[in-house]
Amino acid sequence: MRLQDKTVLITGAGVRLGRAMSVALAQRGCHVAIHYRLSKREAQETAGRVRQSGREAVVLRADLSKPEQVQTLAERSLEYFGHVDILINNAALFYATPFLHAGEEDWNTIMDVNLRAPFLLCQKLAPKMLERREGKIVNLADISVWKPWADYLPYCISKAGVVALTLGLARALAPHVQVNAIAPGTVLPPIDEGENIEALARQTLLQRIGSPEDIVAALLFLLEGSDFVTGQVLTVDGGRVLL
Repeated sequence: MRLQDKTVLITGAGVRLGRAMSVALAQRGCHVAIHYRLSKREAQETAGRVRQSGREAVVLRADLSKPEQVQTLAERSLEYFGHVDILINNAALFYATPFLHAGEEDWNTIMDVNLRAPFLLCQKLAPKMLERREGKIVNLADISVWKPWADYLPYCISKAGVVALTLGLARALAPHVQVNAIAPGTVLPPIDEGENIEALARQTLLQRIGSPEDIVAALLFLLEGSDFVTGQVLTVDGGRVLL
């Protein structure tokens, strides 16, 4: 896929990996729909950086735990651009939910945002991709799919569902739409992990922390590096899952 003048919707695009992907794709020629829930100022800053590359940007707010807002997000993206060539399901909830103390509300909210919202966005945007006989969907999974963390089980399970969604959609939307996932690990750790960076680095084969650019490189490979890759989970973790 040539990215020049393609349109992309990125969820959770105001900060961190979402911002890095938005800016990188704009530099490659994409117009970007920037979704956010709480980070309005940051989303607007991301939009400004997209426009600096001469590309169009629209900032859209939605609470992905609410199906009607997910539907509206997809509709507004289609209304603004006419079609969406690329969907990147990046937004996710991540917080500790120790097994014996995790509540039903925790389970429902995490599943709604991390799994149901990507499913609904794909369901809404894929028909136009099929009609145009071209499209790419990239879902953000997690290395915890292979090594679940006991204190984050709902999150890990939701990301396992994202992998299943990726594999299933690759079959359902073939041959014209390629669906893949990226599973980051030890990349851009939470701010409150700052004091543990060295310990986190030792948990990888490469003995270092990854960067947003590592995820962007994987994304660009899946979007423009090859149209012969679908139904794959590209792990970008410095070899952490092998330890």
